[in-house]
Amino acid sequence: MSARYSNAAKRDLIAIYLDGEAMFGSRQAEAYTTGLGATVRMIGDYPLASRLRTELDLPVRVRTYKAHVIIYVIEEGGVLVLRFRHGHEDWQSDPLGGDVHKDTQ
Repeated sequence: MSARYSNAAKRDLIAIYLDGEAMFGSRQAEAYTTGLGATVRMIGDYPLASRLRTELDLPVRVRTYKAHVIIYVIEEGGVLVLRFRHGHEDWQSDPLGGDVHKDTQ
């Protein structure tokens, strides 16, 4: 399956890179975001590897990568990554982080 990113997820990736670059340097930021991308490719290949989190208000699937969680749904024809959230955020009570809709454009 292919993986698409919501606009919110694209913004998250940019912020993760920029924050990582500011704190750890460009080499580490590049390595970290490359790892996130590899994890998204794995999700695209094995979308059912993460269970559906039906206990959340918005049933989503969640995959961890180091300090972040990748929040996604399976759609016809592929996977939609909704958000990249830090594991220390209260993402369980609000998986989309205040986004009212999936913002897929």
